[in-house]
Amino acid sequence: MKDLKEINKILQDHEKRIRVLEAKDQKPKLKKVSDDTKQGISSDLVLNIINKIGECDESEKIQANVLDKTSMEGKILLCFHISYRYFKNARLTTGDIEKITSELGTKITVGNVSNKITGGLRKYLESGTTRKHGAPTPYRLNRKGAKRFKEIIHVSQK
Repeated sequence: MKDLKEINKILQDHEKRIRVLEAKDQKPKLKKVSDDTKQGISSDLVLNIINKIGECDESEKIQANVLDKTSMEGKILLCFHISYRYFKNARLTTGDIEKITSELGTKITVGNVSNKITGGLRKYLESGTTRKHGAPTPYRLNRKGAKRFKEIIHVSQK
């Protein structure tokens, strides 16, 4: 009788150990964020920025001093300024800039945006990652860039 109780106790102990081990194996694995999800967030941000440009307080000044001018600098900085001011300085890529400017009716291609950023606008932006050939680099406006955009917006009319 004692042997039977000891064997039963040992079996229960083994069952507890097995349950613990099986529970460790069944932990939910973290899923990586797919490119589709990232794209969805990016496209939502792009649409929100486009809508905000038309309805923000400075929309008339933006129309007169940025969109009606030929300067790419103002149009590129406009996208970053709206992100900076209304969307917690969310990072934008050159592809996002192309989509925004295209919807505004003054399309600037990805190559031209990239060339303009590397050619002189980089001092107004901070990048999220190191630049790699073929991979989009997310940028956001820094304080110097916010100051520069205000200078562009508040230019006196001649």
